[in-house]
Amino acid sequence: MGNGREFFDKIASQWDSTRAVDSKKIDELVEMIGLEPGFSVLDAGSGTGVLLPFIKKSIGSAGKIAAVDFSANMLAKAEEKYGSLGGITFAVADIMEFVPENGVFDAVLCFNFFPHIKEKQRFMTHMRSQLRKGGFLVIMHDISRQQVNAIHEDSKAVKNDRLAPGETVSRWLTTAGYQVTQIIDDEDRYFVKAVKS
Repeated sequence: MGNGREFFDKIASQWDSTRAVDSKKIDELVEMIGLEPGFSVLDAGSGTGVLLPFIKKSIGSAGKIAAVDFSANMLAKAEEKYGSLGGITFAVADIMEFVPENGVFDAVLCFNFFPHIKEKQRFMTHMRSQLRKGGFLVIMHDISRQQVNAIHEDSKAVKNDRLAPGETVSRWLTTAGYQVTQIIDDEDRYFVKAVKS
């Protein structure tokens, strides 16, 4: 993941200006997850923290969030923007090596990040070990799979970071010991939810 880290560290300061945040759509996606007040949530590949205020709104003041990203610069942006929300810990770490200090999570969210993971099945297995029984992993994008892949196609650094069809990701999740409960892979968004069975 070395080259990727340099790429994201370098673009961290401009990242938020590259694409407008569609609050309405992100709200809808987060609503679909089914987070509850008091939940403990891992925001995997948190970046500049786009998802953090939406998670916080759902889990309330009693909820806890671990925002994890391998780019120190991206995460510094996230902390600068949302550190004051409270109940969020910011950890600079490779998600494949990350182990929480305080037990397991109710949900692991992977927003606009999944294509950048090289060993996808290993990621799914590792995240499963971070979830309580009945907890869920959600892989989602607020744009279509085709748009994600087209954006990556245009950048040398992430050219090979592809988002696979929802059905393919669903098969990987089933193999990794999850029960997939929802797949949306349309021209508007991408959403796969899987429960640790």
